Amino acid sequence: MKRQKRLWTAAAACAVLGAACRAVPGVRFAGLLFWCLTALLIVFAMLEQYKEHAWAKWGKRVLLALVCLGLVAFGYLESLVIRGAHTDGRAEDAQCVVILGAGVNGTTPSLMLSSRLQAALDFIADKPDIPIICSGGQGPGEDISEADCMADWLIAHGVDESRIYREDRSTSTQENFAYSEEIMAELGLDAGDTFAFVTNDYHIFRAGRIAGTDAACGVAATLPRSAYYDALQLNYYVREAFATGWLLLRGN
Repeated sequence: MKRQKRLWTAAAACAVLGAACRAVPGVRFAGLLFWCLTALLIVFAMLEQYKEHAWAKWGKRVLLALVCLGLVAFGYLESLVIRGAHTDGRAEDAQCVVILGAGVNGTTPSLMLSSRLQAALDFIADKPDIPIICSGGQGPGEDISEADCMADWLIAHGVDESRIYREDRSTSTQENFAYSEEIMAELGLDAGDTFAFVTNDYHIFRAGRIAGTDAACGVAATLPRSAYYDALQLNYYVREAFATGWLLLRGN
């Protein structure tokens, strides 16, 4: 009974934590994970109630085996995300830079987009002639397209407008690359020419898989360091492992 009580207590605590996370922008995915853990603990608590029955014993064993298998799979996927979370050294030879879009708050870049723009600005500091493609359409809650927001930000920070190309049709990372490649072709770049894509560090591995070409080289953007931003970063890294798993299951 004591073990069952502890399981119910833990389930209640996870349910509350899940609700709290869902109320905080940026860590809502963590809330879903806490609710999944809540459901798992409830199942264990119910099995504990009937622990004298053979079916309950086997149920616990099967469930524990599935949990262990899930943890191993998660560890593998997270290792892929972490190993890819850095700037590719080959990016220094890039013939073009593509900045992948992220959320816009009205007309202002979100925290995520701001970090990508700053990383792009740092990257092109010693590359005065390289063309820059701002890639991102207009989504819900955005008064302008992500491409226009990025272009305006870069121009305001001293980048020559003649170097900037706006790709404002895309609504996904796959479309970011597809439509940006059309612009690169118009600029005279061949399919095998190296190009850099700027995105957040945790997103580089998956974005590179979506790009589907060795010519794509990631440039990592990072969030500022603080307790809140570190919590956001952890949430994004965990979420990215699940997104990567889904991508691999689809054959990418």
